[in-house]
Amino acid sequence: MTGTINYSIMLIPSELAKAYIKQNHYSHGSHNHPSPCFGLFDVDRLIGVLMFATPCSERVRSSMYGSENVNHVIELHRLHILDITPKNTESWFISRCLKLLKQKNPMIWGVVAFSDSTEGHTGIIYRATNANFYGMTSDSWFYLDEEGRLRHPRQNGVNINLKEATTRGWTRIKRKGKHRYFWFLPNSRQHARILHDICKLEILSYPQNVTYETNR
Repeated sequence: MTGTINYSIMLIPSELAKAYIKQNHYSHGSHNHPSPCFGLFDVDRLIGVLMFATPCSERVRSSMYGSENVNHVIELHRLHILDITPKNTESWFISRCLKLLKQKNPMIWGVVAFSDSTEGHTGIIYRATNANFYGMTSDSWFYLDEEGRLRHPRQNGVNINLKEATTRGWTRIKRKGKHRYFWFLPNSRQHARILHDICKLEILSYPQNVTYETNR
């Protein structure tokens, strides 16, 4: 990481992480129970958050190593860093959070992440950490609630149809497809070979002609 500022990374309570994301991230919301959550600090000031969480879709978890290994897969759910930080802070933060995640939970073998093309994001910062690219999702419908928060159509394990969303005061909006990435988190070199063998995701070439971006 460029610059002379020494930042620290700490495990933080989910409520603190959610409050930061609500204030700073374009979605203004997050998973109800993200875990673990890491904070980026400049001395005692919180200047960034990275959340891991169980994906809303069981298919996302099973897509990596199969349905028998869903509990070994987690999502990099939210990422935001204030723009006051030096270049490459995002990739530095991600890399260290992945290591901390593995230390905290060795049973996690893989992490998936999505970069939202509706917001102009392509996952440049994920590529800087050598994330594997596996294509794009299809366009899909989401909701905006009364506070302007982006809501996934599946909430707490339940699919929210248009009638239910309207009752809640949510507005249906269409979002473009997302760029999809994943990281292997093996326990050893031998385990790495096993994970590559059982992985069901095809590693593709990175998209071309994209520019640098900040914040997922």
